[in-house]
Amino acid sequence: MKVYILIFIFSFLSQVAFSATNTDKKEDFKHSFLSCSIITSEHLTVLQLYQRGLPKQQAIESLPNITRAAKDRVKYVYDLAKKIGILNAYADINTNFARCATMVHQVKGRPAVDLKEHNYYYCAGENKIRFEILLRTDEGLSIKELIPSFPRRYEATIINLYQLIKIKGTLAAFDLTANNLKACLNQIK
Repeated sequence: MKVYILIFIFSFLSQVAFSATNTDKKEDFKHSFLSCSIITSEHLTVLQLYQRGLPKQQAIESLPNITRAAKDRVKYVYDLAKKIGILNAYADINTNFARCATMVHQVKGRPAVDLKEHNYYYCAGENKIRFEILLRTDEGLSIKELIPSFPRRYEATIINLYQLIKIKGTLAAFDLTANNLKACLNQIK
């Protein structure tokens, strides 16, 4: 877990450095909360297939209407998980999602509530909170230390994730947060 805490910190710092050099190129910035969410959802789904032991080729064949680029992304996630481990791959994907969404927010701001993009913004924020809870729990913080670190509305989420980690481990919590993100995205119409 310490490795993906370092990945998160390094990614955050490199994002800050990148954004400082990229402020003049807002018009060139192509990502949105939607694109960050779709990429992350796809990567998490593939990682869950890997986690459940589905062979890479079978995963590629089981995905409907998969493009050549999507096949490459499946291979990328499988290779990443094999190289750095499932937990670190979850951390890497969540870190990249947080970084992508943060950059979108810095460049484009918060979307208006009446826009569909606002729903993707909301899902990104909820995922980031869950990821931070996982990281802080791994650092050894107790529930009593975690609860005041987040807005009160997350108290049940903190307790549930904390208990899940203590009973079933961090991998189960990452798997749950991946499902939470996908459920959030699937509610968007």
